[in-house]
Amino acid sequence: MLEFIRQNSELVQIGASLTTTVVWLVYLHVLLKGFRDQRRSSLLINRGGGEDLHARCLISNMGAQPAYLLDVLAGIETKDGPGVASVVDRQELRREELERPTEMTGQGPLPSGGYVDIGSFRDILDRAGYDLSNGRSPQATLKLVSVAATNQASQIVAAVREFDVWEDGATITVRSRTLEARQVRSRSARRRVRSVLEKLQCGKYGSAQIATDLQHV
Repeated sequence: MLEFIRQNSELVQIGASLTTTVVWLVYLHVLLKGFRDQRRSSLLINRGGGEDLHARCLISNMGAQPAYLLDVLAGIETKDGPGVASVVDRQELRREELERPTEMTGQGPLPSGGYVDIGSFRDILDRAGYDLSNGRSPQATLKLVSVAATNQASQIVAAVREFDVWEDGATITVRSRTLEARQVRSRSARRRVRSVLEKLQCGKYGSAQIATDLQHV
């Protein structure tokens, strides 16, 4: 064995160098992946406190960096057609009932591990213009899109989760279609979310047109 090494010392040295290079490349990949995952945003959209309309909708920031919640969009798909609205503001509250004006909205900074309660699902449906008081049997798909800005991102970040709303006996039930929120990562999808926000703020576009754009997020 020693004789073989002496006769092929150059090949052995080359093999050792290549092995060392591969090991360092693997370590570098692991370090870069860990660094990237640490800085990657993660927004959650959860339902808490039951499965009916009184359940609360919670927006959480599980990323390592703080984030600022810009808006929460609600896309409603019913047999009457699609619709979309911003539901981050607590429109059902009156200013004189609040201790602080900031309680009128869910917008604001979210620390890492922090969350904000944007209201019950009944509140969200009311803000989105879905009337439950006319006695009709409710059946709709509710698509929630939380939009935030982070200090390390040059563009907005977002997450999407869809819920089914239907009448289950005497109770209106709200259930998610997925186990967790889907993170909006691609540049094109984030541009589409920004476009929807701008169109809503501009007020020059129909709700159905904006809802169609939101469906592709």
